[in-house]
Amino acid sequence: MLGPLRYRDYRLFWSGSLVSNVGFWMQQIALGWLVYGMTRSASLLGTVGFCGNMPILVLGLVGGAIADRASRRTIMLGSQTVIGLTALSLALLTATGHLAVWHVIAIAMVAGTASALWGPAMQAIVPSLVGADELMNAISLNSVQFNLARTLGPAVAGTLYGRIGPAGCFALNSAGFFFLTFVLAQISLPDRPVVAPPPIARALREGLGYARRHTVIGPALLLAAVMSVFGFPYIILLPALARDTLGLDASGLGYLMAAVGCGAVVGGLGLSAAGDLPRKGLVAAGSAILFGAALGTFAVVRSVRGTACLFFIMGVLQTVCVASINTTIQLAVEDGMRGRIMSMMTVILFGFATTGGLLVGLVGDHIGVPAALAVGGVVITIAAIALFVRAPELVRTLPRTAEA
Repeated sequence: MLGPLRYRDYRLFWSGSLVSNVGFWMQQIALGWLVYGMTRSASLLGTVGFCGNMPILVLGLVGGAIADRASRRTIMLGSQTVIGLTALSLALLTATGHLAVWHVIAIAMVAGTASALWGPAMQAIVPSLVGADELMNAISLNSVQFNLARTLGPAVAGTLYGRIGPAGCFALNSAGFFFLTFVLAQISLPDRPVVAPPPIARALREGLGYARRHTVIGPALLLAAVMSVFGFPYIILLPALARDTLGLDASGLGYLMAAVGCGAVVGGLGLSAAGDLPRKGLVAAGSAILFGAALGTFAVVRSVRGTACLFFIMGVLQTVCVASINTTIQLAVEDGMRGRIMSMMTVILFGFATTGGLLVGLVGDHIGVPAALAVGGVVITIAAIALFVRAPELVRTLPRTAEA
């Protein structure tokens, strides 16, 4: 289960990412609470999230094409430096009392542009850091560190918010990004074959065509898209749910988010302990169905304890689903297409989620956030069941090297 940590470079990458992501989740809690306190609008929460990730939606595929033709190390170092500077700017504006919603949107868009380059390059290097037999464990452990951070970050933010304020949380996030930049500089990456890359426009067309024709990658990306649009907005809208439906403060919001993170850590560790499961697509589709069913119960659950329990379960299922989809794609894709295909995953997991947050937030303003989330759960369940019937290659045993 912990085999990938034997590799020095993966160990550095994993630990640096953990520190950075703790700061990221601290900022998410502090910023969500701050923005909702300024606006008291679920749709504006969705709007801020959408604007922050819109560059990923627009530029994510370009980032993948760049990752297949340029130095992935340079891309990662540059993008992390920019993201660290945006968090520092947010801290300074908040500390001096000059922060406005348009500042939040502008800063988030700059950070999103850097993230559009970071995501595909980061995902594309993982197979270079471990042996092929450890890839599933490496991806699962990546999910563990991300969600361990999602457990620790909100809990720390909830504890410190009243003491250091949102500006302090933003400053700590900035420090975390700069720490990851330093760690990335210590990692050795293997040389890649020198080839004449096609023009970016043609590279994008080739990548999209490859994904569309592939009997495994195409359905896997579709499942991720449905989960992202209709399921993952529950994270974006959590401040509205915590404050208006459950009557919680910033500390309560942090601990609800920590419940999601705890479940995600359990899901990641469980998936890693299960080893190299042969039917990863089946695991992904099955966990998506259960996730949709859990999301649908928001229509009736109103207690803090019940909501926290639901979040824990959804954290488990979300991690199992995303990690299984990711591994399925990583094993199926050719290395020359890896950056472009993984950029599609970045666009889906971040860009689509915030688009869904905008949509679900607008619906939530009219019928309530719990009901809007429940509707999304029904859509996910129906779509995942349909994939069992319409995409049999996804749920069958996947060879270690699948061809398009």
